[in-house]
Amino acid sequence: MKRFYKLLNYEVSQYITKVVIICLGTIISPLLFLNGTLTDYSNLYKRFETIYESSGSIIVFAIYFAAICGICIHSFYSNYSGSKSIYTLITLPMKREGIYFSKLLSFFICFLMFFSAQLISVFISYALVSSKSAAWEGGKYLMNNGLFLAFLRSGFLRILLPLGLEGIISTVSIFVVIVCSLFYGLLCERSKRFWGFVPIIAVIFLLIRVITYRVNQSNMSWEYINLYVYSIILFCFSGLFIWHGIKLVKRGAIV
Repeated sequence: MKRFYKLLNYEVSQYITKVVIICLGTIISPLLFLNGTLTDYSNLYKRFETIYESSGSIIVFAIYFAAICGICIHSFYSNYSGSKSIYTLITLPMKREGIYFSKLLSFFICFLMFFSAQLISVFISYALVSSKSAAWEGGKYLMNNGLFLAFLRSGFLRILLPLGLEGIISTVSIFVVIVCSLFYGLLCERSKRFWGFVPIIAVIFLLIRVITYRVNQSNMSWEYINLYVYSIILFCFSGLFIWHGIKLVKRGAIV
């Protein structure tokens, strides 16, 4: 176990500085966009989620999300360049399952830091908007429980911080399958098992279906999707990716 922690620490230390920078950008950038949007005082009459979306903050989130994926991909391929540390990793005196999970867990830590930063950004952004609203015309346009209502009305915010059990399980399954799919895709590319991209494509279609439904859920009350079923399917795909990923590492197919 001690060797696993050392290896995990090594994996995380490779890119922790870049991740922290992206997390700071994730927190600060929306504040800059919101501050620019609020220079038009007519926006102070609007709901927080409307201001947040119109400011371009969701687009900023997508850009930083792509950057986080890029960092994880770079950290993986860095083992194959320069000193080619992949050979050192494979020959370490520990089970190869530990090598697999150290890399996978480092990916989870990376994405967890990013999503946590995004949530912090939303809370700070609301504080900024509410302070501006409170200072405008005696605060008569400041909405009580505005942040809570924003999480109820906004599909994007509901995915980040779901308020019900079904939503929580769905969000966790989305988070888990994204990380597992990304890592599994890298392993398949290195091991030349390109057929492994077929289930990844299936996962992408499922994610599009689930995310589209959840984002538009308030506007699609006539349509119901059982998110428990989709969550189970996504967890099953994650389990498949982990199982086969471990097999690839144990066989040394990624070298």
